[in-house]
Amino acid sequence: MLAPEPATAYYPKFPKIMSRCWMTWLGRQEEAMRRVAILAVLYLLPALWILQPVVSDPDIWWHLQTGKWIVEHGTLPVTDPFSAYGESKPWVAYSWLFEIGMYGLVSLFGESGIILYTLVGVWLVLLMVHRIIATRTPHFLLVCGMMTASILALSRLCTPRPWVLTMLFFAITLEVVLLIREGRRSQWFWLLPAVYVVWANVHIQFIYGLGLLGLACLAPLIERFAKPLTKTRPPIGSLQWKNLIGLMALCAVATLVSPYHVRLYSIVGELALQTGMWEYTQEMQALPFRSISDWAILGLFAAALIRMGWERRWSSFEIILLLVAAASAFRGQRDVWFLVMAAVVVLASKKIGETQNPASILPRGGLASVIVLIIVGVLCIIGYREFSPERIREDTAKIYPIEAASFVEQQEYAGPLYNHFDWGGYLIWRLPHLKVSMDGRANVHGDERIKRALGTWAGGPHWTEDPDLNNARVIIAKNDLALASLLRLDRRFTEVHRDETAVVFARTVQEFSQPKLLETPAEIASVN
Repeated sequence: MLAPEPATAYYPKFPKIMSRCWMTWLGRQEEAMRRVAILAVLYLLPALWILQPVVSDPDIWWHLQTGKWIVEHGTLPVTDPFSAYGESKPWVAYSWLFEIGMYGLVSLFGESGIILYTLVGVWLVLLMVHRIIATRTPHFLLVCGMMTASILALSRLCTPRPWVLTMLFFAITLEVVLLIREGRRSQWFWLLPAVYVVWANVHIQFIYGLGLLGLACLAPLIERFAKPLTKTRPPIGSLQWKNLIGLMALCAVATLVSPYHVRLYSIVGELALQTGMWEYTQEMQALPFRSISDWAILGLFAAALIRMGWERRWSSFEIILLLVAAASAFRGQRDVWFLVMAAVVVLASKKIGETQNPASILPRGGLASVIVLIIVGVLCIIGYREFSPERIREDTAKIYPIEAASFVEQQEYAGPLYNHFDWGGYLIWRLPHLKVSMDGRANVHGDERIKRALGTWAGGPHWTEDPDLNNARVIIAKNDLALASLLRLDRRFTEVHRDETAVVFARTVQEFSQPKLLETPAEIASVN
């Protein structure tokens, strides 16, 4: 009887098959690690410019003081408690919930809480944008490309403002609308009205979300009259369409769950008519196209237009959304997020019934690895930049008059105070006993008054006619502004403090209601 042949004789290709399986497994592991690393880097990008040991936003300070005032008084302000001009004038703190939350964060974590809010808020926005893209785009490289462009485009809005929450809530609304239009169920459907209860109490731009819901309800009606050129989604009379109408009604009612109720909508109208801000507020001005973020926005918009051009039949929802968003973003920098999300909708749109495997974007078990890498990256950034309360205070003092405010507080100077537009918010927070002459709340001071104050600080031809300056008893001025040099020649004021950032003037002669400048060389030399 012959001896049996070895197993390899019957399976001559067995070693090759095992080798191929091994190489395939290694290739998949390498691909998985590469995707995990790329996603971690994407989410660390905003951390690079947010995790700075400085608080540079000029408006967060008056938001903090508003939150503190509400907590201490147990009610919302009826008149403006912070400025001399608005002392007896009605004022609506429509972002009261955001302000209480921010004051709570700062009470717990100090000024680091401001940076924490910004980073976590931006991450949540990116998570929603990532979800919108990744569940509708089958290719990992396309997902990464759109995410990179979106992150760069949103970089100018990574500030501690209520608009971070607006971006998040708008993205949630957008995801729900897209799911309904695609005929899919959403676990967030009945939770969306609760989102609008919060949204209406943190930022006035909740109206953008209602506009999105309204457009989703109106689009099928528009497409009914343009059948050869458009694709109806969902059809009129369908369950999805009725769900959209009911959802919009519920969300509109939810916005009335606010201390101001219907009055919120009148505030929306008032702010929309205040167009002077487009001239003196940078965030309301058009894109300058001087940074990569501006070109990223333009690139997303151009790519969305090209994608639309390839379609044989168009969606009125996508067209109107993109055009309205473009008009808003190119008019004012603060609305660039609107265009980013509209462009993402167009670029990531998919056919009805088309499904997406989430594992094609992120391998199974890869989420934990991404989170670990992000945490390690954040700790490295914090360690490298030497985060500490002292470092934050030191760097913030280069932007705001921290030393000057301490001097004024120690000397117990009485008002009226005269200050620059950019420093009003900080002085509201730092010197609450002195009512500021000007701050970033344009709805309180009005366009004409703000323009006059900016002209005074620039040493314009009518600076001597500014009543706030003429009535001031103490002035905190920026060193590099023209008015600071003019006041050194004004006999009514004496320079009592100067540091690298600010200079303080105190009134010395009460008789002069108009400037009386120093005239002789000896007098001029005495102030230098």
